[in-house]
Amino acid sequence: MKVYKDIVQGSEAWHELKYGKIGGSTSKGLFVDSDTLLIELLSARLEPFVLEDDGYVSADMQRGIELEPLGRERLSEYTGIHFNEVGWMESEECSILGISPDGISEDETVSCEIKSPGRKKHTATIFCDAIPSDNIHQCLHYFTVNRKLERHFFLSFRPESSRPMWVKELTRDSVIDLGSKSKPNAKAIGEWVEIALGNGLKLEAQLIESENKLSF
Repeated sequence: MKVYKDIVQGSEAWHELKYGKIGGSTSKGLFVDSDTLLIELLSARLEPFVLEDDGYVSADMQRGIELEPLGRERLSEYTGIHFNEVGWMESEECSILGISPDGISEDETVSCEIKSPGRKKHTATIFCDAIPSDNIHQCLHYFTVNRKLERHFFLSFRPESSRPMWVKELTRDSVIDLGSKSKPNAKAIGEWVEIALGNGLKLEAQLIESENKLSF
């Protein structure tokens, strides 16, 4: 695994490093039978990187930026683990797979994802006692990118609440259902990781083949 410790998340160098790669926010595409992700990555291979960020930061984004360090500190107190900040981590098995961790232990065996949601989503997370469905693929992706990873913590952090922290610990043996209520599809994280990695490698081969066909 390649680890880029000195890259600052959100910087131009960070955006360039992630360009044409599958990070946590796009990792759901590894489980979808569609050409959407292939086209997106292929388009990045056909054009040089240009920073398209217009500098706009929504209130929710700014809230997450401001609260993440405090959330990481509270999670460290809760777990007894010190989480380092890292810009980008990249799989050595599949070069198009990477993750920008919110925190990683010194030996890179424990990671964390920190969310600072609005009132309703934080309360729903506590009430349902489950990682929100729109965050679960990102958590799985940590294990796919980092083969050394043994544990991952998901934190929903809202200091305004009387229940400011909701923490879920995942291991490769944890069972995750990526199906629906009517059609469940539950597997251990270790099994999902092998599926994601296999699909990532197929996609990587498709990208090379497609790029060669379009070269003229």
